[in-house]
Order: sequence, then structure tokens, then C-alpha cells
Amino acid sequence: MIHMGEVDKKTKVFLRESSGLVREVSPWSSMMATFALVTGGVPILIISWLWLAPGINWPLSYVITLVPTLSMAFLFYVAGVSMPRSGGDYVFNSRALHPAVGFINYFGLFIAFALSLGLYSYLGARWFAYLFSGLGMYYGSSSLLSLGDFFSSTVGSVVTGVAIVVIGALISFYTKALWKFVLLSGVISLVTTVAMFALLTTIHPTQFASSLSSFTGIHNAYHEVIANAEGNGLSFVPNPVLSAFLGIPVIWYFYTWYNLPASWSGEMKSVKKNVLYSVILAILLIGAYYVLFTQLNIDAFGEKFLTSWGYISCNGVSDPVYSSLSSISTFTPFFVLITTGNVAMYLVMFIAFWLPNFYSNPPLVISLTRYMFAWSFDRIFPEWFADVNSKLHVPVKSTALVALLGVAGVLMYAFVPFISIVDVTVIFEVSYAVFAFSIALMPFLRKSLYEGTVPASVRRKFLGIPAVTWLGFLTFGFLVYALAITWGNPVLLPINFPTIASLAAIYGLGVLIYVGSYVSTKKKGIEPQLIFKEIPPE
Repeated sequence: MIHMGEVDKKTKVFLRESSGLVREVSPWSSMMATFALVTGGVPILIISWLWLAPGINWPLSYVITLVPTLSMAFLFYVAGVSMPRSGGDYVFNSRALHPAVGFINYFGLFIAFALSLGLYSYLGARWFAYLFSGLGMYYGSSSLLSLGDFFSSTVGSVVTGVAIVVIGALISFYTKALWKFVLLSGVISLVTTVAMFALLTTIHPTQFASSLSSFTGIHNAYHEVIANAEGNGLSFVPNPVLSAFLGIPVIWYFYTWYNLPASWSGEMKSVKKNVLYSVILAILLIGAYYVLFTQLNIDAFGEKFLTSWGYISCNGVSDPVYSSLSSISTFTPFFVLITTGNVAMYLVMFIAFWLPNFYSNPPLVISLTRYMFAWSFDRIFPEWFADVNSKLHVPVKSTALVALLGVAGVLMYAFVPFISIVDVTVIFEVSYAVFAFSIALMPFLRKSLYEGTVPASVRRKFLGIPAVTWLGFLTFGFLVYALAITWGNPVLLPINFPTIASLAAIYGLGVLIYVGSYVSTKKKGIEPQLIFKEIPPE
């Protein structure tokens, strides 16, 4: 029984007795949301970035990286089931080690997600550019080519990107409809993906090579692409198995974002089952998806060709074959189209590529608002960030603000090229590493809170040391290694003044906000340290 004095104390420390949010998110909806959040936009990156580790055994590299990813996923599972609140993984991180560490860490992650909301919405137009340009080239239609040119233009990209942000935000205002939309979209994505995989198994590189020469009118076009890439600096690793670790930086990035379900854990039905499905099982599904997608494309079009094609695309190498098809970039459904002539499957593959990129936006908006909601409850952000509409059960003001951030992000990517330098890969590595380190120390530095919140089923020990400590330190070590081999990567983390300055600005702003809120809360007569000795009310 909670005594009145305890309620008054909790109400004084936090904004109010309850969050005002309701538990209405099903496990399957969460799982489909994770699939979209993690894989949305990635398929084209997989093909584009093969040259970053040319010729390695990619399936092996995916499996190697999946092991620490599952370890990290388990740590987020622990956070989600231990403190199922809005911004649950932030709430856990801020109480596991120190509130300053938790907030600054998650503020950096918040910025990475907010930038990604703008980026992936802006790039959403590119999918339509590929779609219509491909159809235009296949049918020889100037109208379809012009449509493709519109979507690839700055104006077309901005208009489409802003529309994607606004639609995602509007859907987020109605959470019941949102999660039904996510579930339905997820099912469609999986069905179209299975159809895509089935079709890829019917294609052989020799068949594609012949079709490529016929379509472009360039004799031996397939081998010309490979020879041109190698002649301009591309070299393949001598041992695909031993060099598999070279794929870790990009694959780690492909796997990230699976922490986001913990951000809406305060609204989950059947929390333990929900977090299990949306974090652990979802990562296993995604791992299988990535392995199959990569291997089936390699089997269909040839690894050396795809790697060379991506190398030419990313490095601006002059190549007559690529130049004739540059409007489709690394959009492999077009390769399927010119090989099979199956327009219907071309459209199905477009849906399999584009839909996760689109339907991931509403869950991302939800996540960003829930982090701000949690910061408001912890009195780091102003109180109005946690205002909840009594009818919609949604923080309307925060949702509107996130939409504005998304629109600003679209405009920044379109008109301020500098923003593209701020790559978020390193932020994910740092943020996940800090989380792993925090949870590893929690059983020793916050023992009473650890034992009072973490379920007994996951507080098991091995050799007298908690399992989360073993996993936390091992995962932290892996991420330090991943960061080390990412450092200096020409795509993921180029080392230059803008990169370093942007990271310093992001984390520096987090420090300033935390210090300012600490001083402000003290002036109100509330001890900030009391806030982080317990979890927020439901």
C-alpha cells in the first residue's frame, strides 16, 4: 500500500501522479515497427556500401555482428521490462549510473534520430525517382523520365520529404490507428519481401550480364563495370573469411534503432512479451532478412559487379555503363526488371523497399516525443513537453514540435550540404556503448534500485557476477573495437574539423541543457537527485 506522504513526495518530485498515456500497443505492432525502423532505407545502402569491405564473406560478417547485437538487444530488453515508461531506455540509463550520463547520452541519440527523421524523409523522394526513372528507361517514356527527374530534384525531394514528415506526424496523433497502420504495413512489407526473394532465386549473373549489354547497347557491359572500378582503385580482399570483420562498422549501423521500442514501453500491452518480440525476436528476423537480401542479390547479379557498381556510384568514377543508368543508382529492382521483363514484380519490389522507409516515420515520431516526455517528467525539459491531450492520449505539443524538427531536417539536407557531414553512425556506437557500460555497473553502484526494478528472472549470476554485467562489459568492449575500426572510414566517420565540431556541439549542448535544468530545479526547491532515485509514475 502506498501512503499519502509517499504520493505527495512523488507528486512533488515529478510533474504529476500519472503520465496520462494508455497501454494500447500490441506485441506484433511493436515488432513490425522495429522491422521498419531498423531496415527502412537500408537495402539500397547494403548494395551501395559493399565496396567498403569488398569481397568479404558478408553472411559470415552479418552473423558475427549479430552476436554482440543480440547481447545489446538483451540489455535493452532488461531496460524495457524493468522500467516500462515513456523513454524507458533513457529512464533506465539515467538511473543506472548517473542522471547526467543518461541525459547527455540520450540527448546525442535524440539528435541522431531527429536528423535521421529529416534525412530518410528527404530520401523518401529518391525511391520515387528510381521507380519512375526505371519505368521511363524500360518503356522509353519521356513522361515517366520527367517524373523521375522531378522526384530527384531539390524541389521534388523537399516537397515529398515534407509530405512524408507531415503524414507521419498526423498518423502519430491517433495512436490506435497508428499501431494498426504499422501492423498492416509490416505484413505487406514481409509478403512483398518474400516475393522479391523468390524472384531473385531465379536470376543468374550470366543472364543478367546478357540483359545489361542488350539494354545499354554496350558490348560486355557487365565486365566493363568491374574492370573500370578495379582500374580506378577498387581491390578485393584476398581472404573473404578472415576479412569478415571489416564489415562490422556498416553492419552494426544496419542493425541499430532496435532500442526504440523501449521508448514506448509505457504504452505496451503485455510488456515482457512485447519487449521480447519487438527487440529480441525482431533482431533475429532482421538478421535473417539482411543475410538473405545480401546473398540473394550477390547470387543474382554477382558480387564483383555489385561491389564495383556501388564503388562507381559512391566515388564518382566515370563509367559509360553506369552513366547510362545513373538515374537508378544502386536500385537493384531495375536490374530485375531488365532481366525478367516483369513489371508487376518491379512494383512489388518497390513496395518492399519503400514501404518500411515510409511507415517507420510514425513510430520514430512517437519515440522522439516519448524521450522529450521523459525529460519533462524528470524536470530537465519544460513541463509542457509532457502535456497529454485527454481525448487523444498523446503529447500533442511535443508531436507538433517533432514534426517541425523533421521538416527543418528535410530543409537542412536540401539546402545546407554541411549537415550531410554529420554522420550519425558514431553517435549510435557511442550511445549504445555508454548504455552497456552503465548497465554493467548498475548492480554495484545502484544495487537497491537494480534489485527493486530488474525482474529476478534476468538478475541471474555467473561466477558470482550478474549476467548483465558480463554482457554489458563484453558489449562495451565490442563497441569500442567497432568505433576504432570505424574511425577514419571515408563514409561512416571521416575525420575532419566539421565531423569533430558537430559531435562536440551535439554533446556540448546536452551538457548545457542538463546543467541549466539542474540549477533551475534546485531554485524551485526540488532536489534533482531525488528524481533519479525512483522511476516516474505510470
